[in-house]
Amino acid sequence: MISRRPRPARTAALLAAVVAAGVLSGPSAQAVAGDTATDGTYGFTAKIDVGGVRACSGTLINNQWLLSAASCFVDDPAQASSLPAGAPARKSTATIGRTDLTSTAGEVRQIIDLVPRQDRDLVLAKLATPVYGIAPLRPSTTGPAEGEVLKGAGYGRTKDTWIPNRLHTAAFTTGPVQDTAVSIDGTPVCKGDTGAPAFREKDGRLELVAVASTSWQGGCLGSDEARTGAVASRVDDIRTWIRESTASTLNAWKLQLVTKTSSGLYHAMRDSNGDWTGFGDVQKVAGTIEDVKFAADAAISGKNYVFALGGDGHLYQANRRATGGWEAFRDITPEIGAKAGLTRVAVTSTGKGLALIGLAGGRIYHTIQDPDEKWGKWGDVTAKLGTLGNATQVTTAQTSGGETQVGVVADNKAYHAIRHTDGTWSESWGRVSNLPTGLDSINGMAFAGIGGDLQIALSSPTGDIKHAIRASNGSWSAFGNLSGKLGPHQPAVSVDAAAVNGEFQTVIVTTDGRIKHALRHTDGTWDAADEPTGYPGTPTMAAITGSTS
Repeated sequence: MISRRPRPARTAALLAAVVAAGVLSGPSAQAVAGDTATDGTYGFTAKIDVGGVRACSGTLINNQWLLSAASCFVDDPAQASSLPAGAPARKSTATIGRTDLTSTAGEVRQIIDLVPRQDRDLVLAKLATPVYGIAPLRPSTTGPAEGEVLKGAGYGRTKDTWIPNRLHTAAFTTGPVQDTAVSIDGTPVCKGDTGAPAFREKDGRLELVAVASTSWQGGCLGSDEARTGAVASRVDDIRTWIRESTASTLNAWKLQLVTKTSSGLYHAMRDSNGDWTGFGDVQKVAGTIEDVKFAADAAISGKNYVFALGGDGHLYQANRRATGGWEAFRDITPEIGAKAGLTRVAVTSTGKGLALIGLAGGRIYHTIQDPDEKWGKWGDVTAKLGTLGNATQVTTAQTSGGETQVGVVADNKAYHAIRHTDGTWSESWGRVSNLPTGLDSINGMAFAGIGGDLQIALSSPTGDIKHAIRASNGSWSAFGNLSGKLGPHQPAVSVDAAAVNGEFQTVIVTTDGRIKHALRHTDGTWDAADEPTGYPGTPTMAAITGSTS
């Protein structure tokens, strides 16, 4: 690494000059000069090998797509705009999540399709199969500002090594900002850096700001140039293009999320690529509810049902249609009956209708919405199964065979019961806390039904998150620890779970107001945790459900 005081670089003029000078041609190299990265950091950075002729860098932006520079994949980097869409001309591979290239960490995938962008040096590269377990770097929606400090990561030439085997990081300062590009200066950007990410940290999260395109290469091994400036392509204004261009790898399933924040009630979706939509204001499209206290959601045949508990103690229901439009909130309290002290609700699809669980005045209640969307009156579950002291949370899920699974947190302990298909209930509450959960105290519980199995997430006041599976025969698996999978240890104030296309997904809201999401695949492996961003205010709870729209 060469330590220099960053200085402004030229943009359009610099871009023309460096391309004319051919700084991106020549022997195959890898990526950014700078400090050696700590093992396991910046795993979203990819080393791209283009037919053994050249090496570039890229960024994993979702589970099956990289964002890089189009000039990586053409013989003449000055002709980046000539790159055709489709399979790369030369067999190309990407190594992702491997800080030390001599190790076997991370994943290697063939690049099978390219989607170039015409107005700047950018390309989307499709991987042959998804990459799980490596957190992607999401493109920012906020453009760079002149004088902003950014960081970069890549694998390439430094001041003294031609082809290093380790990922390096670098610091940059932005210069003038144009419509599609930004100049960066500071640590040298060397041959093979084409496509490397330049990113910022915002609110404790990293976000992709730009993708390296061309540079002077001052300070790089083999270069006599003193100038260290470079040009990078902006990514903050291409969200729609990314979503449209990556749609080929989507399936029909989405995760629907509703969150109550200090600013209101908001909705977002996560698709099968792992991309989140922006957050929409539910009350702007479905009607205002005074002082929302809690929310829940469920889905049937692509229709998302959202429930909101108002400050008046009434329960309201709105529907998001499969086409995306909303049906307004309606007060369902006259149908189900008023319950003083209603503080929590949980809802699950029964296949054709909904099952609703309520917590009011320390008692547990249950009701059903039929296929015609007509509600029955609350039934008193506590009267059937017994009183639980100081109940604070409820959860519910449907398992195959039509059984409704109900969970309650009371006195910092977890309890479970079943409503059978004939309408009868289990004899009493089963105490999940008697199992070897590894938790002394429980403050949250969430259920998801996957086939005949019930998958469960438990949270503790100290921040531990546990996961287990109750099989259809009533046996329980060991409880695994999710705390590490969900990122830095932080207590949860809310936990929810859902089955999405046969996979278990869970979200927590932490005490510092962040929403964190984790996904367990059908083979038992876990994906890297991610965080949706862009919600107004500070979240206090989140509810999720799986949907086919």
